Amino acid sequence: MIRNFVNGDIVTSGEHFAKGKEATRQGVIRRLRLFLGEYFLDATDGTPWFSGILGKTDQDFAEATLKRRIITTPGIIGISSFSLTMEQRERRITVQASVIDVNNEQLLIELSGDPLSML
Repeated sequence: MIRNFVNGDIVTSGEHFAKGKEATRQGVIRRLRLFLGEYFLDATDGTPWFSGILGKTDQDFAEATLKRRIITTPGIIGISSFSLTMEQRERRITVQASVIDVNNEQLLIELSGDPLSML
């Protein structure tokens, strides 16, 4: 189960756990926001923001890395569209993806902002 989040905050009244499409969507966002080595039970899990996406990394390599993180999320079977925008001067990154879940439903994933503020 995935805790229900609204605008980045845990829901404390009403539906405490996300279900169905929303749980899958939040699972993808959680996997993208997890930095490599951040999870103490498995230091090999996480998105390699510093070593594989930010900095002087090739755009194609960064996209492939993020797509791999998305497609290996439980409940996701495909990516129908993907967009990565990196604004180096503003220190801003935007990831937009349209994915297909195991119920053959389309989900929209969007993650944007300063990657360091995702910690």
